[in-house]
Amino acid sequence: MKMSHIYQPLLIKTLVESGGVATVTQIARVFSAADENQVRFYEARIKQMPLKVLKRHKIVTVNKGVVSLDISKLSFTERTKLIAACNQSIADFIEERGEGVWSGMIQLDPVPATTRYMILKRDKKCQLCGNTKDDAPLEVDHILPRSKGGTNNLTNLQTLCRPCNQGKSNLDDTDFTNSASS
Repeated sequence: MKMSHIYQPLLIKTLVESGGVATVTQIARVFSAADENQVRFYEARIKQMPLKVLKRHKIVTVNKGVVSLDISKLSFTERTKLIAACNQSIADFIEERGEGVWSGMIQLDPVPATTRYMILKRDKKCQLCGNTKDDAPLEVDHILPRSKGGTNNLTNLQTLCRPCNQGKSNLDDTDFTNSASS
């Protein structure tokens, strides 16, 4: 079997490491941890809000990117109670606000595979820099970003190589279609 994407070997590796059996949720957690884009997203998210607040209240310290919480004076029972209190706060928050609290990452309406195929076939190369699939992985980009109301309509989609797409992110709504160097 030819494995043309990272997902197949990662799934097989996960199953081998878990003794041959894992739930879909367990596999999804491994995929999430291996996804560098998600790691970078959460690094930025952590720096933007919870670290700032917890540092300001002198609950945690940060030194050269290492976050510390002084738990040396807590007994095992106190640590266990603190973890349980955090778990309860998380559960209460999700119950109150719904799973939408994670909506910064969840893509509820991904680009359908057939639409993705049509866009890649239409454009054939990065619409910004001209890279082909031989130069860099090609991705389907939302011209008007999803976070700003963009849809999966064909007129709102364009092909960008991974470096251009990551650079563009959701910063603007420039339509590069047919502007790539020939």
